[in-house]
Amino acid sequence: MKKLSLVVIWHMHQPNYKSSSTGYYLMPWTRLHAIKDYLDMLLILDKFPNMKQTFSLVPLLLDQLEDYAYNNAHDLHSFLTEKDIKDLTFDDKSFILNSFFDANYQKMILPYPAYDRLYKKRFSEEGFDVDNFSDQEYSDIMAWFNLVWFDPYWKETIPELKTLWEKCEGYTLEDRRRLIQIQRDIISQIIPAYRERFLSGKIEIITSPYYHPILPLLINSDVAKEADENIDLPDNKIDFVEDADIQIKRSITKIKKLFGKRPKGIWPPEQCVSNETFELFEKNGFKWTVTDDGILSKSTGKEVLRDFSGILLDPYELCNAYTFRGKGEKNLKIFFRNSLPSNLFSFQYGNFDPIIAANDIYERLKIMQEKLASSPEEHHVLTIAMDGENCWENYDEDGRPFLLELYRLISEDDTVECITGSEYIKKIEKHKVLNDIKPGSWINRNFNLWIGDPIKNRAYDYLYGTRKDLIEALESGNYSKEVLDAAWNEIYMVQSSDWFWWYGEPNDSGQDDLFDFLFREHLQNVYKILQIPVPDYLKTPLEMYMTRHSGSMCPFIKGRISGTQWQNTQLIESLEGPVYNHNKFIEKVFFGCDSKNLYLKFEFNTLNIMADSDISKQVIVYFQLLNVTSDSSFSPIRFRSRSNVIPALLKQSYSYELAMMFRNNRMLPILLSQSIENSLWYTNFNYNVKYDFVGDLEIAIPFDDIKVRPKAAVNIVVVTGIENTIEEVISVDKPIIMVRPE
Repeated sequence: MKKLSLVVIWHMHQPNYKSSSTGYYLMPWTRLHAIKDYLDMLLILDKFPNMKQTFSLVPLLLDQLEDYAYNNAHDLHSFLTEKDIKDLTFDDKSFILNSFFDANYQKMILPYPAYDRLYKKRFSEEGFDVDNFSDQEYSDIMAWFNLVWFDPYWKETIPELKTLWEKCEGYTLEDRRRLIQIQRDIISQIIPAYRERFLSGKIEIITSPYYHPILPLLINSDVAKEADENIDLPDNKIDFVEDADIQIKRSITKIKKLFGKRPKGIWPPEQCVSNETFELFEKNGFKWTVTDDGILSKSTGKEVLRDFSGILLDPYELCNAYTFRGKGEKNLKIFFRNSLPSNLFSFQYGNFDPIIAANDIYERLKIMQEKLASSPEEHHVLTIAMDGENCWENYDEDGRPFLLELYRLISEDDTVECITGSEYIKKIEKHKVLNDIKPGSWINRNFNLWIGDPIKNRAYDYLYGTRKDLIEALESGNYSKEVLDAAWNEIYMVQSSDWFWWYGEPNDSGQDDLFDFLFREHLQNVYKILQIPVPDYLKTPLEMYMTRHSGSMCPFIKGRISGTQWQNTQLIESLEGPVYNHNKFIEKVFFGCDSKNLYLKFEFNTLNIMADSDISKQVIVYFQLLNVTSDSSFSPIRFRSRSNVIPALLKQSYSYELAMMFRNNRMLPILLSQSIENSLWYTNFNYNVKYDFVGDLEIAIPFDDIKVRPKAAVNIVVVTGIENTIEEVISVDKPIIMVRPE
């Protein structure tokens, strides 16, 4: 069989969370991913001598790792973790109760009874009283939050950490301080470990522009119109090609300084590309880059076609590296990633048995290899390029069993070689040629996630205005180079992709106010550095213009709820595309409530749910009361599983069950059942649930029917199935929590 080259690229990036006014990082994610992902990815790879991989390290991330490792930097979470309980203020305690449960519920909270008990106590009601928690409980919450973010590998290899895990409760100030110090010790190993493996040839390190900007938009924001002619652009055109060039040059310098060699490859942030972007890469001496398969389709006019299982119908075009010619004789090589494996890693495989998941992706790889057997080319490459940090908390043991099995399968296969990007382009004498690249990103082949929304556009106009004022200051000749350099650095930081990703619709970080604060703080810093007045508009949060989705809404209106009212609800949305939705029943679920009713709306994959078939298809909603009384009863779910790996949410017991069944192109009457003694279910026909099914299904469930009193909370889990066998768990990582208003 013809040998297939596999190029795996892991992209490591975190935004700049540090506030210059406080000196603290306002969010802990760089520190927490550092103890969970960055180093263990190398340690797992070390077990397979014949495998090589590529790591994209953003200089902004490296700055933060150095800050934590060598400068004793703190985020708000680590600062409070090291604070004596007796010194905690009311605001400190409120922050702890609001922020120290930010972890995947199923994988990182539920498995640990002591932490889960504290979680349920905290979220049993809408509000909370800081006095309801003892000093010891505050100490334990902080300790557990830090513990669960450690990769399990460290628990196995650091005896002191294992002892702290086993303690479970009664954590002391000294325990918490030791946890932070152990974290710093791990973080201090990361950069040296990457340097060692880079210089030895085990890995390749590539980079991104320093602060991770969306390069095509930074070079010329009009390119967004080329990608989507209907998009609205900011009032002021962004054409800061000089800034883009400086960010690229600074990233090269940073990588050479830390790792001993300049990078040959560059990762365009969010895989956003354009002809001008590639020309800038070529100008700065890069040999290769990577982007999404959707860009290849858009540029060649040939769609990357897949069957309903996601297998490429013809992998020939995608499984090649290309040469970008552009204007003149350019020689930049382009890898186009196969987006399916990346999406399966990120969104699907965490819900499966890791051995089954690893074998699934390996079998998909082998099918593509077989299809390439008749190709006239001698060499082909499959590129897997993806975020290397954010998906693993959805996996058992942070993805370790999955990666070990996948790497074993690949390393034992003599017909597959896992090599770096530079190694592949070096071995191929002639590459397919692209003279023109169509602009776009990995999401919908356009830039709409970073520009076009009124709030995103307003943010660009703020950037434009501040930069314009800085240029006027530069031209005045009244400032030293050191002052101007400091001011320009603030401008570069504001060009990061993350601010624009979270501003406006459709993304919601849950902490948009912090991103807004940091964005405006950097802009304000420009004026403070120049010692001129800060414009008033920079003192007002852009957040005030945002639409908030609170989950509160009005009752049914003439049997249906108006479309605008569903905008004020919580939303869970399935991935788009036939690869994911061909076997799914549900595309979107909306959750809302008022003082009397809980409201649900299901947008179905109608071709699937309403298929003319005798097979029963089910959508079941389980309710778990959090305010338990003496007469409360709980029963297990009534589904079978195809696997012995059961999502943790389905191992729990529930109070009520709302069952919907679809058969022979129609929906059967909804049934509401309640738990009774001996873990049994009783179908209660005396209920007041109302529903309307016209394409979408809208349901009103009286809180009184499921015994949720005012201010009390209820966990909600949605399960789909065929003939009582589980197909999918909606919101598998944690239940939806709804609180009945007064």
